[in-house]
Amino acid sequence: MSKQTVTLTLDELTKSVGAGLLTVARKPNIYNYVPHEKQKRFHRSRAKGRLYVGGNRSGKTVGGITEDVYHAIGRHPNRRVKEPPTFGRIITVDFLKGAEEIIIPQLKQWMPPSELINGSWDDSYSKKYHKLTLANGSQIEIMSHEQDLEAFAGTSRDWLHVDEECPKAIFTESKTRLVDVGGSWWITMTPIDGMTWVYDDIFMPSMESSDTAIDIIIVDMAENPYVGKDEREAYLAGLDDEDKKIRGKGEFVALGGLILHQFNYKMHVVEHILPPFEWEWWASIDHGIANPTAVMYHAVNPAGNVYTFGEHYKSDMTIKQHADRIKEINEDFRKDPDIYIGDPAMRQRNAVTGHSIQIEYGLHDINVAMANNAVGAGLDKMNEYLRQGRWIISENCPNLLKEIRKYRRKKYASPKLADQNNKREEPRKKDDHAIDSCRYLFSFMPELKPMPHAELVEATGVNQAVREIMFPSTTFDGPRRTVYPWQTDPNVNRPSRPERGWGE
Repeated sequence: MSKQTVTLTLDELTKSVGAGLLTVARKPNIYNYVPHEKQKRFHRSRAKGRLYVGGNRSGKTVGGITEDVYHAIGRHPNRRVKEPPTFGRIITVDFLKGAEEIIIPQLKQWMPPSELINGSWDDSYSKKYHKLTLANGSQIEIMSHEQDLEAFAGTSRDWLHVDEECPKAIFTESKTRLVDVGGSWWITMTPIDGMTWVYDDIFMPSMESSDTAIDIIIVDMAENPYVGKDEREAYLAGLDDEDKKIRGKGEFVALGGLILHQFNYKMHVVEHILPPFEWEWWASIDHGIANPTAVMYHAVNPAGNVYTFGEHYKSDMTIKQHADRIKEINEDFRKDPDIYIGDPAMRQRNAVTGHSIQIEYGLHDINVAMANNAVGAGLDKMNEYLRQGRWIISENCPNLLKEIRKYRRKKYASPKLADQNNKREEPRKKDDHAIDSCRYLFSFMPELKPMPHAELVEATGVNQAVREIMFPSTTFDGPRRTVYPWQTDPNVNRPSRPERGWGE
């Protein structure tokens, strides 16, 4: 069979070439990328590290991949980047879905063909090594959470992009690769796992600090103009309230539900002030060895309101060292607690020594009474004191404040189990040492009657009302502690501490 020859006129050839050029011109790549406002802020940031956290379809992955492309080609519209060749790393969840279905298609879309070897993706990308090499010599390696930690070691990298949260050890090892060259990193993620190490180590410290080394960009799905309103609302309609916050707004959520849900930082946290010596002072102890020992200082005023104003929070110390530190804190506060209370488990005797933790503290002049360890009742009472504004906390207790904001109930191991069962009621046994210590105090506190001072709260605002309930004669705009005669006049004796003989 003879081959047919197709002959095009000059006009037809011109139209065909023009159509091809138009198709190439319209194909998205870095040169016709139009970022939305939050993506612009992400690209304009000069910070060494960036956390770009957002809901699904908020444009976070596109922002991250286009940033990768800018660094690989050596041209960036908003910041000076290293001349090629550069060496970067992208970390994704897995190779099958994370790399093949998200990262590689995005790189193909935004990387200009002119930057590839021979203008060809196949000539530039090694499936065996998961590595993209550009015509200018730059390399982008793609790695996944599935790999062993040792794989993330090696030579220096100029930049690091983590797409969706990875294990902390992988991030730490990869970030180490940036040290020699002063490289930059960025994380693009939806916080579907809740308050994890990213929340503790990056998000909260950066939000509470004026340090500019890390920039936080938070983007709501609604802020992406390329997702239609109808499409967005249809997607969110099928989610529960928790998932709407995570997948719609990109919020860090305490999965399983916050336990101390009545806590409000603006309402319950005050600038540090030493409570009056006339109030009854308590020290509660949750003893640990590998886990931290949490000693919390509380003052209870005549009206029965609780003010938590100090903490000792330390692991890997002996009982003598803890006792010595408690005494040092007492000296700083110029008063010993009237009562020490602790976990009933401190009564258990060691089979070898015959002593208990309670006895050991007693040998160092810290006489500890045992609290009631009814967990559910204690937490309910703590929530009620918070709700009524009758428990406030000094900013001098950072570990307690950190624990409260992420103290949550246990969750099931898989979404399938969660769908098949009621929500779990018991607390997650992690990062709860200061909270447990406080709970021992509240086991001694009375049940509350209906909330007083309702009119005051309505008239002056919650925070001011709480301060007036706790410190009716104290101004927070003046001195940060009450000064008594015996503190300034050596001829005036300080009140003696009541002796209490707490034993086994």
